[in-house]
Amino acid sequence: MKMSHHEKQFPALAPGPPRMFAPQTSTAVSRPKKNSTACLACKAAKRKCSGPDAPCKACRSTNTECLFDPTRDLRRKVAVKRTIQELTNHKDLLESLLSTLGSDDQLQFDKVMDLIRNKAPFDDIAHAVGSPAMTFGDPQELSNASKLAILEYGEHPVETSGNGVRRPSDPGNSASSPEEIPNMKSPQLPTVSPYARLTLEILCDIPLFEVPAKPWTKVTDDDYLVSHLVSLYFTWDHPCSQFLDQRIFLEHMKLGDLRSEFCTPLLVNSILSTASAYSDSPDVLSNPENVFSRGQNFFHEAQRLWEVEDDDHDLPNIQALLLMCNVFKCQGRVRKSWMMLSQAVQLARDIGLFDTPAVLKKKILPEMERVRMITAWGVFNMSSQMSIELQKITPLACSPSDVKLCGNEDSDWTPYPRSNKITYDKKPAHLPEIREGLAEVTIILVDVQNLVSEKGRGASFVELCNKAEAPCDSLSAWLQRWPSVPEIERNPVPQVLLLRIICLQAIIYLFEILKDPNQPELVRQAHFFQVKYVEETAQCLHIHRQSYGLKHIPSQIVDAIQTGLRVLVSQLEERDESKEAFVELCRFGAALSHRFKQTADVIQEIRKNALHLSVRLPPEAIAIFDDPEQWRSLEP
Repeated sequence: MKMSHHEKQFPALAPGPPRMFAPQTSTAVSRPKKNSTACLACKAAKRKCSGPDAPCKACRSTNTECLFDPTRDLRRKVAVKRTIQELTNHKDLLESLLSTLGSDDQLQFDKVMDLIRNKAPFDDIAHAVGSPAMTFGDPQELSNASKLAILEYGEHPVETSGNGVRRPSDPGNSASSPEEIPNMKSPQLPTVSPYARLTLEILCDIPLFEVPAKPWTKVTDDDYLVSHLVSLYFTWDHPCSQFLDQRIFLEHMKLGDLRSEFCTPLLVNSILSTASAYSDSPDVLSNPENVFSRGQNFFHEAQRLWEVEDDDHDLPNIQALLLMCNVFKCQGRVRKSWMMLSQAVQLARDIGLFDTPAVLKKKILPEMERVRMITAWGVFNMSSQMSIELQKITPLACSPSDVKLCGNEDSDWTPYPRSNKITYDKKPAHLPEIREGLAEVTIILVDVQNLVSEKGRGASFVELCNKAEAPCDSLSAWLQRWPSVPEIERNPVPQVLLLRIICLQAIIYLFEILKDPNQPELVRQAHFFQVKYVEETAQCLHIHRQSYGLKHIPSQIVDAIQTGLRVLVSQLEERDESKEAFVELCRFGAALSHRFKQTADVIQEIRKNALHLSVRLPPEAIAIFDDPEQWRSLEP
């Protein structure tokens, strides 16, 4: 290319010597940055604070403890979120308090009123009324914070995100602190599955049964979570209760047909609520700060469905009521539990569940006849068990004609989850044997319940003793026929252990009925036998702990543990065997108290009784009670 005569040609430049690049510096004078957060000491003294990191200049010069709490800066989003959560906690407490004060439970009413009159902390009142919220902020701070929150977020309604944290509808239009740039919207994060919070246990976990979430529940669309909970239910709860037929129910749930006679949304949500007590997944908590809120979302959905349920699904409705009855019982809501049981019994009578096919005068398919028989047996078993536990007259006095009509169909049983012990072999679930054994004990319990009625009508002590001989001999004979503790230890299955515990529990109840204050010597004898059978119960529990740990304990064991603790608390200074049994029961009690409010209340009752009786609890028991993680270290 030729240059014009106006252009000047310059010689080529040789490359210069290599050199290191120095960082660019600016000579512009920057304005000092204003600190938006002051430490607590400077806020209290109303002085200027140099800001984080601790200690600030003022605290360093005055040798004062320096603490920074960003949540107290009301201009920040974190403070607003904390304020909203604490206001929600106060709202939950108020609703629970109004519900308690409006109930007809006089003892609960008096207990709550005493706490209020004595100006008890909100935490104590929340525990007494069963509020899901257990943390509360200072009322004055909340008042000031709520005013600022209204000013800052008043144009943006507050909604709940998928993880349960409250957030403004449009958080991008407000800065959380002076350092943030206004009008810069936060990046939109993609929606993730609740199980994105992966753990090694979840990665290794494979549910025993794969079932769909839809169309059975509106609480979640996570098939894994539903399969996980259904697998937990049929592993730890169903073998001990058997309200429904496992094979038939699973087949119909997998089909996803809402017209099914054996699977309904009401029944599924009741099962998921029950199974949540066995799960450590954060997704089963309706309130992340309350361990007793496991399964509450599923339970509330089941309650809603029961209110609008039609009459086309009587069998699954009865099964669902039995499950909801057990949930109420584990929550310590005895009156509600008994009401659910009574409704299940009445509905069973209305559809002729205890009548034979010949009486019904219509042809019943074998599949339907089997489910009817299992459901009838479940109603009878639950009715008798709860009647003796609550010392109430059973709403169902007759038993199914023959429990063996349920058939001899069994299934495999595998401890689930299997992540920590993949090598577990499948075992027979012994479902027919468990039904037969429980039926025998339950029929004897009816005779024991009759003794309660006789005692209430003023029967003499001699008459009660004479009538108690037959059920006592029957229970003793049952213990001789069924596997002993050493036999169970060689091949332990939780439901077989539970079967023996239930029989031992029945004998303990029987001796409790025979206690007469006017017969102190006989009272001592009755207590001696109670202690003996509680110690054997502890041996069964020890086998369960050694084989399966403390994370998964059938809910049907709860009452036996609570009764055993009450029996042994006054016996600790007399027998070493009683101390060992008490510590074993404490391990289970502490584990269950993290899942069932009813057990947590009993643990507090035991400690108060020990203090009242001036009983020295074993150091191991105190360590378990005082350290919530202590029982976890005792896992096999």
